[in-house]
Amino acid sequence: MFFVLLFFISARVEVFFSATDGCEDKVINAINSAQREVKIAVYSFTSREISQAVLDAIKRGVSVRIVVDGEQAKDRFSKAGYLASQGVNIKVVDYTPRRKKFLVPKMHHKFMVVDNKFVMTGSFNFTASAEELNDENCVFIYDDENAVKKFSGEFERLWRISTTY
Repeated sequence: MFFVLLFFISARVEVFFSATDGCEDKVINAINSAQREVKIAVYSFTSREISQAVLDAIKRGVSVRIVVDGEQAKDRFSKAGYLASQGVNIKVVDYTPRRKKFLVPKMHHKFMVVDNKFVMTGSFNFTASAEELNDENCVFIYDDENAVKKFSGEFERLWRISTTY
């Protein structure tokens, strides 16, 4: 019982809202803090600023892998093609074969694992709209090995079923 209580006490959570706290800056700071690896699973990725942070991380020798939704990757503002052309290891999840009538399933996650140390999750897509127009949130979870393990496992599952952009 003491161990479980100690575990919960050691975890730290920070919550930010795009309208008041600037989630985009928090995401960029997290990418800039990476020393070894960043794993990103995000539905929509159109942010120039976050794209630049990804490219800067790679220049520092950080391994970056990104999974995006296949339909969103086709959007004319998507950074998937640009990032791939810059050598970023990016894959798309294509659920089109699972279409049900006019409905197509989506890879709708918005999360990031940095250095297998902490997780960012929430409603925040990596888009200008998410930062400037929508009410969005991003939640950072630190010192929680179980959360990191679960999100890393989900990322690896997505990576396995995805195709290279």
